[in-house]
Amino acid sequence: MGKFLRKYQYLVLLALIVFVSFFPIVGIFITPKLLHTHDGFAHLARIAAYYKALQDFEFPVRWAGDLNYGYGMPIFNFMYQTPYFIASLFLFTHMSLVNAFKVTLGLSYILSGIFMYGFAKEAFNDNKKAFLVAIFYQFAPFRLIELLVRGAFGEVYTYAFLPLVLWGIAKFVKKQSFTSFLLISIATALLVLSHNALSLVFFGICFVYTFLFAQNKNTFFKTMIALCFGLLLSAYYWVPAIIEHKYTYGDLFMKTLYLHYFPPLQNFFIPNLINSTSFQTGGISVQIGLFHVIAIIFSLFLLFRKNTETFIKKLTVANIILLLITFFFMQPISIPIWEHVALLRQFQFAWRLLGIVTFITSILSVSYLYFKIFTKQWVYILLVVLTIITTAYYWKPPLGYDAINEKYYWNFPLTSTYFGETDVIWSAGPAKAYPQSRIEFVAGNGKITKFIKRQTTQTFTVKTNNKAVLVSNTEYFPGWRVFVNGEPVSIQFQDPNWRGLITFAVPKGTSTVQIAFGETPLRLSSDIASLTGIILLIFLGILRKKIFYERKKV
Repeated sequence: MGKFLRKYQYLVLLALIVFVSFFPIVGIFITPKLLHTHDGFAHLARIAAYYKALQDFEFPVRWAGDLNYGYGMPIFNFMYQTPYFIASLFLFTHMSLVNAFKVTLGLSYILSGIFMYGFAKEAFNDNKKAFLVAIFYQFAPFRLIELLVRGAFGEVYTYAFLPLVLWGIAKFVKKQSFTSFLLISIATALLVLSHNALSLVFFGICFVYTFLFAQNKNTFFKTMIALCFGLLLSAYYWVPAIIEHKYTYGDLFMKTLYLHYFPPLQNFFIPNLINSTSFQTGGISVQIGLFHVIAIIFSLFLLFRKNTETFIKKLTVANIILLLITFFFMQPISIPIWEHVALLRQFQFAWRLLGIVTFITSILSVSYLYFKIFTKQWVYILLVVLTIITTAYYWKPPLGYDAINEKYYWNFPLTSTYFGETDVIWSAGPAKAYPQSRIEFVAGNGKITKFIKRQTTQTFTVKTNNKAVLVSNTEYFPGWRVFVNGEPVSIQFQDPNWRGLITFAVPKGTSTVQIAFGETPLRLSSDIASLTGIILLIFLGILRKKIFYERKKV
């Protein structure tokens, strides 16, 4: 048995990580109810909307036609895609909406442990170090807050894909292969598609680690190309999300939101083993974790030890600098920067940057094993056990569970946003009620028949005795077009009586009308960029032996 464990230690420890990772999340699966989280209800509505868009063969998914009292909204033009796509796959298997949410949430947590272990094993070439890093990553208090208090559907997937990108980087710098290059590219794309703000800073971490790991300029350059391929693959999403953000109220409504979410500095470091509200900011426990704080202290000691490996010193210095920068931006002293950098305000809450701290302190946990006492097996095991059980209070969702009427979320009438992130500037704000009719006469009169509404199209026949003007009670956003008898007609969306709605003229007689949402030149160019990325990767795969000097083993 001992020989087996030694031979397959890597797999045994990986299985153990998966096993213990179920401890915090198993409770959400033993009840049919939905765990009550800050964002869970909104995510149910978005999952349903995304799934319905896929059912109507909308891809890329940008428009949610049934939200906002059926006026629709371009929520997925700006909202991350990965978790909703994964949840939709479960819905296609006839899973319930609540279960799709829970399984998607839980899957992210399991994957993050697997990928972090894989990355740490590749980076440190040591099973014990890799296992410790993964345990610290999985059982950082803020990770559990993200899962079981916030229900942060997007952020939790960035925690999974960040170590996957780094795993690819660590493999690539050791041996330049197309497989590793492809892993970096796809993982980077998934990271970008997982969350708007957090993926940005995590991409920055990938850049820093590329600089640390790359042994020469050639390796650094090729790794950066792989990262850029990830940006290219996801360009269909992030390019329109950034450029078309000006068409929303997001900046206006979130302009000063960040001012209320700077935690007191000491609260990061004071152990909060029972998740006390006195150490929370906006209902969020901001503690780093007792053993994570000790890891920071131990890593500082390593810097002054003569026998510390050069790589470990470089890694420690880089992480400590990143840590200081992160704490700076989570304190009121950084307010002038928040005021002048609109992109920074997209983080909404300063404590969201704790995701960076969680990753860094997990990496710094290897410092324990540079002190002789922790190399003893029983001390090592005790450290692992204490790291896990000191978070036990966080395993029970503090807000409880809710019985859910899924029909309500399948036909959700509201916008599912909190701060106007995707409310378009031409509208008078979110709709307050369903319209009496989807199509109405603004001028003239007649009869409308054969009306069919899908997520991104509306078709009908109209018969009038004279020229008439119609309004579709659909929120305008660039990409909407109207065709009358197969010919495009001009549309108006700034009529003060029909603010932000699509109005257009039809001629006398009987006409067939189609109102359709499609890609603008900007979005089409972004789609082509992503498609180009796929084609180039296929091309690289064909030529991989020449480009990456791969050779078959004899």
